[in-house]
Amino acid sequence: MTALLTEKEAAERLRIAPRTLRELRAKGAIQYVALTARKIAYRPEDCEAYVATRLRTETPAADPNAKGRRRMPKGPAVASQIIPFSQRKKR
Repeated sequence: MTALLTEKEAAERLRIAPRTLRELRAKGAIQYVALTARKIAYRPEDCEAYVATRLRTETPAADPNAKGRRRMPKGPAVASQIIPFSQRKKR
């Protein structure tokens, strides 16, 4: 018989939070053993299988059309003059 892991042990093995493990289980992303209606356990090989599904061999290319943070232009800033408050024009 295979050793079963508790939710906490499985989460520690996967280096994720127990809540994240519950969410993965609810999505069907990881297999589990339902011992009773409320008692859930995980087999070590199911944890390993989940890790295998997450394995990536290359980084996907960045989307050139993705909107990200705008960079400030290099070079001199917009020409503006700082004047003392007492010299500002009143409208």
